[in-house]
Amino acid sequence: MLVSLLAGCASTNVPPMGYQGQPFRPEADERAMWSQAEKEEEKLAKTGKLYEDPLLEEYLSGVAARLVPAEIQTAGAPPIRVAVFRDPALNAFAMPNGKVYVHTGLLARVENEAQLAAILGHELTHVTNRHALKFNRDARNKQIGFTVLGAAAAIGTAVAAGSQARQGDYVTAEVLRATSNIFLGLGLQLAFLAAVNGYGRDLEREADAEGMERLVRAGYDPREAPRVFELLRQDHGDGGRLENFFFGNHPQLDERIRTTRELLRTRYASVDAERLIRNTDDFPLRTRVVVRENAGLDIRAGRFALARTQLDRVLGMAPKDPVTHLYYGDLYRLQAQRAKRPEDKPPLVAQARQAYEQAAALDPTYPDPFRQLGYLYYQIRDNARAREAFQKYLALKPDAQDARRVKEYLVELDR
Repeated sequence: MLVSLLAGCASTNVPPMGYQGQPFRPEADERAMWSQAEKEEEKLAKTGKLYEDPLLEEYLSGVAARLVPAEIQTAGAPPIRVAVFRDPALNAFAMPNGKVYVHTGLLARVENEAQLAAILGHELTHVTNRHALKFNRDARNKQIGFTVLGAAAAIGTAVAAGSQARQGDYVTAEVLRATSNIFLGLGLQLAFLAAVNGYGRDLEREADAEGMERLVRAGYDPREAPRVFELLRQDHGDGGRLENFFFGNHPQLDERIRTTRELLRTRYASVDAERLIRNTDDFPLRTRVVVRENAGLDIRAGRFALARTQLDRVLGMAPKDPVTHLYYGDLYRLQAQRAKRPEDKPPLVAQARQAYEQAAALDPTYPDPFRQLGYLYYQIRDNARAREAFQKYLALKPDAQDARRVKEYLVELDR
């Protein structure tokens, strides 16, 4: 998988797109890389892991467009497209042809549009400064080192997942393993390089510094750059962490915090940050649902404290959203299942029941709260209420994909 794609020139003298006002024309080996990127994008699309929300994608692409200087756009740079990857890991990565992927976990962690712009500015610098091409041309000169580097990263992924399992956090280990295996198993060399490995310390530092410059040029508050990296470093008290990706790596985050703070102290000391953009009305509006859905992923991964933080954020924006209350119910129900002390279970069960009932009250036609109530009552052996809840679910959604399984529960309850 890690055999080099490139058969052309081995020079690393790669000027940025639009350098000195010159029209940009991709070179032969670069066109081959773009073609490979398109094939990898097709494979990613077939995984079912892309989060489909046209308005969110339109919003993200609009923010990204502000971060590409006009001279680069007019020089003929590829159009920037932003997609959302359904994954709770802290990550974003850019393909060399201008396609940027942002994981739901990263979108759920940032607090405002300036922080989002800090992430996108970094990724867009990789694209317009042609870092993938630079890295691959270097790698062709050091083919053995490149292969070893990729193999080491793959081994590190397996070790990280195995470590989680040995500590007893099997859910988190499985999510981490499944996430990394998408890139490894499908042979996505460019995606693996951008998402997991990175382009090396020098190019990553360049992307950080220029990304921050673009942040300021686009009118965003640069003080949010170190803040976003500090947020990504927080663990929220959860034992299992999906940090085997570039934006979740602690040493790199520590360096980024130091770098951006130093840039604030020196290069941007005279900037009147109070007059720059920190947030817009569009950010919470467009990200509310994706934050909620990522909370659902974190609940299934056993990261309850982090999921609770995300649900609290969503509830503040839409207190009458029945899906948010449903997810609170799942959170408490699974916590009750995993509670080690018997005395901790009853209050969690009560909270789960209250959340499910609130979801059903907000939308009596919404079937899912009744199914989850059925699971909850089944879990605590309240057979009569479990039967009633499952029957209500099937009445509201007779053609549900899990209808057969729910009917099997009813057979068990009728014994």
